[in-house]
Amino acid sequence: MNMFVYAVREIPILLTTFFLLYLLNVAEAIFDYILKAGLLGSLALGIVFRPEVLNIIPEYVLRTLLVFGYIGLILLVFEAGLSTNLALLYHNIALSMLVGGTGVLLPIAFSILVLHFGFGYDIQQGFAAGASLSSTSLGTTLALLKPELRQTKTGIILLSAALFDDVVGLIIAAIIQTLSCNASAHVSWQDIVRPILVSVAFVVITSLSLWALRPLTKRMPNHCKRFVYQAKVQLFLLATFIAGFVAGANYAGTSELFGAYLAGVLVAHIFHAPPEATGEQLTQSAQNAPTSNSRVSLTLVSTGAGVYTPHHTFTIFIQSILEYVLSPIFFASIGSALPIRTLGSVEGSSNVVSRGFSTPQMSQMRSSIFLGLAMIARGEIALIVSQIARPILIRVSQELYAIVIWAILLDTIIGALGVGVVLRQEAKMSG
Repeated sequence: MNMFVYAVREIPILLTTFFLLYLLNVAEAIFDYILKAGLLGSLALGIVFRPEVLNIIPEYVLRTLLVFGYIGLILLVFEAGLSTNLALLYHNIALSMLVGGTGVLLPIAFSILVLHFGFGYDIQQGFAAGASLSSTSLGTTLALLKPELRQTKTGIILLSAALFDDVVGLIIAAIIQTLSCNASAHVSWQDIVRPILVSVAFVVITSLSLWALRPLTKRMPNHCKRFVYQAKVQLFLLATFIAGFVAGANYAGTSELFGAYLAGVLVAHIFHAPPEATGEQLTQSAQNAPTSNSRVSLTLVSTGAGVYTPHHTFTIFIQSILEYVLSPIFFASIGSALPIRTLGSVEGSSNVVSRGFSTPQMSQMRSSIFLGLAMIARGEIALIVSQIARPILIRVSQELYAIVIWAILLDTIIGALGVGVVLRQEAKMSG
């Protein structure tokens, strides 16, 4: 049995990791200023720092950053749940499913059509390639979707469609896993039905919990509310709900990101009626109010004074860590996971990609352009499915696998750039 021994890491590793964390924020700031797509900075830096390029960060450090990055993704999704407008979501749920379903089916159908009939790959390879490109990146979507945009009809449709794609991506991954092990294997109906039924069950359970618990928390005595709405209690509740829903969703057979989203929705709408503030609390809150140049008051954070809603607690205690540390690490981990050596090792792969890529004809409606461009971005789910599908994609040569990775990279970059351009134009028009 190997025992873990505490040892101080070598100075080069410490300094390199430190500067990576710092440079992630620098790169995001530069790309955000120029292109309104800061995540591309972290993505590019992750590619540069991977072992096949600079090779200055050990693999075990990259694996650790990958864990922290996925925690960042879970918190991004949870934050989206916190800020969800349920009335707007229910009103547009059918359109969201239509958008999400279109985003899943068209890439698969188009890949089979082009790769099988145009380039001679078999149908399974065409399906595997299309499946890798069928899920919108939830992390990229949330990074591009600013909080104020999440309250709009376009934002709600985009977020719901991305969540739908995530659940469908789980089903597709199970199908690809079966086909990768045996080309003639029969795909079990449980692999398809289980994620759907579990997802529906989680929605029903969350809705029933909301219906049962919301009146109870609203009718709590004021002294109980003052205890529940303390900063430390709210932080404990946030952590408990996130851990419970994420673990439950994963072990039950659906997406842990879907569980994180439902946890955010439930917490935000259960604890929606804070206690009435006394005159002393109002005076103290006014004295500790944040200035225009700071997100929160350090005095308020340190003393724990005042009333904390779930959204307030998340903003004060988690938002800064997520924005400046965990979120950049997540996008850097996507960049570091791209098999760059594969991209440059296959002759003609770039020609195939360029022949398959064309500039879309954009609608004049700005919201439609924004929605379409944001749905383009691929990321964490696409990489997972492509890795599972690799045995199918490389049956003849490495070329098809390289094409898929190129497509994932181009989709993520073009989607983020396109959204950045739309946001810049919108800012100019409103300014």
